[in-house]
Amino acid sequence: MHCGSEVRLPTLMVASFRIHNSDTEIIQVSDLHSPQIAGVDRVHRQAPSDNNIMLFRMRCFASLPVQGPAWYLDTDMLCNRPLAYEGPIPSVAVCKREFGLKTPFNTQFRGMDLREYQGKTLGEVYPYLGCATLLNQSDFWSECLSDMEALPAKFHNWYGDQEAIRNTVERGRYSVEWLPESLYACLPEFEIPSMTAYINHYKGPRKALMLARASELGLDVQM
Repeated sequence: MHCGSEVRLPTLMVASFRIHNSDTEIIQVSDLHSPQIAGVDRVHRQAPSDNNIMLFRMRCFASLPVQGPAWYLDTDMLCNRPLAYEGPIPSVAVCKREFGLKTPFNTQFRGMDLREYQGKTLGEVYPYLGCATLLNQSDFWSECLSDMEALPAKFHNWYGDQEAIRNTVERGRYSVEWLPESLYACLPEFEIPSMTAYINHYKGPRKALMLARASELGLDVQM
């Protein structure tokens, strides 16, 4: 999903996936007015009902008609090799957190009041990430959306996807496989040269590293 006028990072993301996955259809989900990112095949648009970007993304994913396996990916990522799942395509595969599992959870993240998780670790609270998901059964997002809409409003703009994915996985209605974070959303500081990740994830303050890596791939970072 991309909304807004700043297109450099999502354009680089799309270009990196095109290098390695030339015959793949790439779909952008967006609001009614944001520009189409160069390299995508089509845009699935809908009107946001509020300013809660995380809830809007979940609504976009849940409303997108998809036939066959589909990857749902964040825009602050770059692809390093042809994207593949290592084994038979599952109905649902979610990204399993591997980094920072024992980090004490920040109950005041971005000014939020998350005291219900006081004393827990990041891995205990959010064992799954929302940045990379593979679905061959798209109604998984519909259940996540129902869960997310029922959450307190504080989760609608941050952490709500991880809340909903965790809750949906734990209810056990779906047979779920794992996408290891080290392979499908590897933070650059944890990258192992001998084990090339499919995707690197440049979240938070890592955007300069994303631009440097995109330049190494021969992508135009001056757009």
